[in-house]
Amino acid sequence: MRKLQAWGGAAALLAALLLGGCARQDTATATPEQAATPTPEVTAEPTPEPAAGLSTNPLTGLDDADYTGKRPVAVMLRTLDGAQPQWGIASADVLIEGVTEGNTAGLMALFADVDRISKVGPVGPGRDLFLQAALPLNAMPVSIDKNIYAANLLNTLAYQDLDGYHVGKTAFAFDQGRQDAGYREENCWYTTGELIRSGAASYGTALEGGNTPLFRFGTRPEVAPENRSGMSLTVTFSQSDSEQLNYNTGTGLYEKLNADGSPVTDADNGQQAAFTNVFVLYASSGIKDDGYTRQYDMTGGTGLYLHGGAWEQISWSKEDATGPFSLTAADGTPLTVAPGKSFIAIWGGYYGQALRLTAADGSEQTLPEKPALLASGVTDEAAAAAEAALSNAQKLIDAQAAIDQANADLAEAQTELQDAQAALDADSENADLLAARDAAQAKIDELNQTIADNQAYLDANAPQPEETPVPEESEAPAE
Repeated sequence: MRKLQAWGGAAALLAALLLGGCARQDTATATPEQAATPTPEVTAEPTPEPAAGLSTNPLTGLDDADYTGKRPVAVMLRTLDGAQPQWGIASADVLIEGVTEGNTAGLMALFADVDRISKVGPVGPGRDLFLQAALPLNAMPVSIDKNIYAANLLNTLAYQDLDGYHVGKTAFAFDQGRQDAGYREENCWYTTGELIRSGAASYGTALEGGNTPLFRFGTRPEVAPENRSGMSLTVTFSQSDSEQLNYNTGTGLYEKLNADGSPVTDADNGQQAAFTNVFVLYASSGIKDDGYTRQYDMTGGTGLYLHGGAWEQISWSKEDATGPFSLTAADGTPLTVAPGKSFIAIWGGYYGQALRLTAADGSEQTLPEKPALLASGVTDEAAAAAEAALSNAQKLIDAQAAIDQANADLAEAQTELQDAQAALDADSENADLLAARDAAQAKIDELNQTIADNQAYLDANAPQPEETPVPEESEAPAE
């Protein structure tokens, strides 16, 4: 019987095309207790002049406190299996989500006032995609470890962050109860406003300074019920990572749901994450030179803006890593954003990603064309072919395993049939023995059918070895 070996080549190809399914942050992220650098390298940090009279929340536009001279804080959150529920996800002023590696989207939580952070985490590694949204705000990036691209960006700009790999428990704490409940160690590290202040002080870095409004906030007209064209948004980041944002007419907020429909809740207070504004920013994407980290064109693109149960197409632009987002409506005028919390998805539209938006009557909306791939991106056709090859390879492996298991079970089933037949021969009128004999025969028939079906699949789908060409016979030299 022919045996198939695991097709490492097909798996490697799909991993290269789709970034596998295993984000590197699990293996590359150090916890504060693993930190090996007791004295951090301190870099100079530019401190913009505070905007005169800026008292409203720069991230929400709400006039709920005085934010003059307060720097925002940007905390990277872990999102892989076992990270939920996260702390602080409902209290954050802004959540930004996008795939940086693998097939699971990462998260960054933005807070306008460090002193209003109760508990946030599990803290994840820094990624340059999120830094491009945090740095223009003069925010303090908070993470545990970071990849080379994030480190290079910060070093190039001489911008000081707060990294648990260096400061350890000065700025981070471990939730032992969470670990006792079965969570992995990396999903138990969190921080608070007080801890962040302590960590910043260890660098000699102030959390006082300028801040910049995230959007052009202002009053928007109320959406009439008949105009609620954007009631339910499904953002698919990958085939294994999707979520919904559903508009609640009672609260006027978009409530965040997991793929299974369960609410995304805050481990700190049990509240569901909900937002006044929802953005999907289209960004052309590809792969960085390491072969697995996502590359995005962050200079601009189209996108969606949802508010009040309605949606509109927008455009966005960004000069560079330190430049703020500039949003315009479809007619080219600056977009006015309603005051309140915001969710921002950075969406590449590459293979495996999708968007679905429905109106109040359930009708599906026609959305802008997905962004073009960067030169380093993989076409849908190539990615689909790689996925099909890997899927077929796995089916062949499964078919051979089914044959092997059926053959292993067949000997025992035949023994059972022989015993049942012998008992029936001794008492041919016994209905129970007759039923036992028939059941034993049916089991053998089922096992033989399993073998036949799977062998047929192998014969029809297994790749045939390439024939080695026979060298042509050379003509005999003339005498």
